[in-house]
Amino acid sequence: MIRKLAVGFSVVLALVACGQIEDTEEVAPQPEEATTPAADPEILDLLLVTGSDGRVTVIDPDGTLVRELRGPVGSGHPSLQPTWAPVSLDGRRIAAWTELGDDGAFSIALGDVDTGETTRYPAPVAPFYYYWSPDAALLAFLGQNAFSPLEMGVLDYRRDSVEIIATGQPFYFDWRPDSRAMVTHVGEALSLLTLADEAWSSEDIPIRAGQFQAPAWLSEDRILIVTPDSPGSVQVSLGVAGNAQFHNSAPQRLILSDLETGSVLTLAELEGAAIFEPDPTSKWVAVYDFSGPLRVFDLAGGGETVVSESEVAAFEWSPAGDRLLFMEVDRQARALKPRVWDGNDTLVFPSFIPSRVWVVQYLPFWDQYSRSLTLWSPTGEAFTYPGMSSRSGEDQIFVQHLDESHPITVGKGVFASWSPVPREQVLGS
Repeated sequence: MIRKLAVGFSVVLALVACGQIEDTEEVAPQPEEATTPAADPEILDLLLVTGSDGRVTVIDPDGTLVRELRGPVGSGHPSLQPTWAPVSLDGRRIAAWTELGDDGAFSIALGDVDTGETTRYPAPVAPFYYYWSPDAALLAFLGQNAFSPLEMGVLDYRRDSVEIIATGQPFYFDWRPDSRAMVTHVGEALSLLTLADEAWSSEDIPIRAGQFQAPAWLSEDRILIVTPDSPGSVQVSLGVAGNAQFHNSAPQRLILSDLETGSVLTLAELEGAAIFEPDPTSKWVAVYDFSGPLRVFDLAGGGETVVSESEVAAFEWSPAGDRLLFMEVDRQARALKPRVWDGNDTLVFPSFIPSRVWVVQYLPFWDQYSRSLTLWSPTGEAFTYPGMSSRSGEDQIFVQHLDESHPITVGKGVFASWSPVPREQVLGS
């Protein structure tokens, strides 16, 4: 991610093994295992949890174990970044993750939350990031083999096919709402990948990319990207893990580009490399750049609101787009401070030391992950995060209800995400 944010967490990493946060957590009761998830797969209220031992589980927000999708396998056979499908597939709720077999081969695993059955597809690369299409028929992934650049592949769930469709590094992208195209930011280039007649084609977008990571769609024609504010090439160093490490910051613009008409609208002036996220209803966009602060822009009528003057590591909109969760960096305590802004006021919650997995694998690329997973509950009344327990020193999954002053501990784990709200449900609300 942006160098400033990565550097901001060097102090956090140093104290991952030290419990210096106030002991404020509460432990949720641990009922007996449930045998089935919620009846309606479209409105599940469940957490998908990654264990330090490779375990993949689905739990209720109160800590009840709903389904073990993969048992413990040890550090040599990790389950990489389990990700919810955004809607049910043929009436089934699915989660995807990466498995490494005893033969050294990687596979893409799709686990059925209702039955516990797992279907595996041989992977041509080692996938480390998953992003389902909005209709969940296609699963895009980024992966890499030794001494090769990053590659993007697509698993077509209904055709049982896996193919590589693009190559490059760094690689960031976003699905178009109709699930038939993606906008990509690869190196210094912007492109449109389009699916027609079961074949992918690529078309260059004639806009010079600035210093940013993940682009974002607002509608089927409009995209959000960053472009330089002055002539000159953009200097990008290609990191092995796909992390865009930017050189000296320079003035930039966050723009709204209509790919159909070619029109361009400047939304914000920026001081340097930036991350941004539109809310699910495309009414607002949250933006953070080198100089700060964290700002929210009204995409309809203009206007700007400063949400936080502090250093911010990550932020994400609630499913309805009416609240913004953000994590401020507490350098003195070397921790994160969760905050929720509702358009007027900001709720403040206890600081925590994040899990090492979240710091190393997720936070440096959080703008990309915010496109494909959510920490928010479907109702927008709670959020989850992985942190170190001040009691045991182990990584735990916490749930923070907005009407409670302290989080509850719902189980062990190094990362968790909440079951997403289908896009059509958000737009229809």
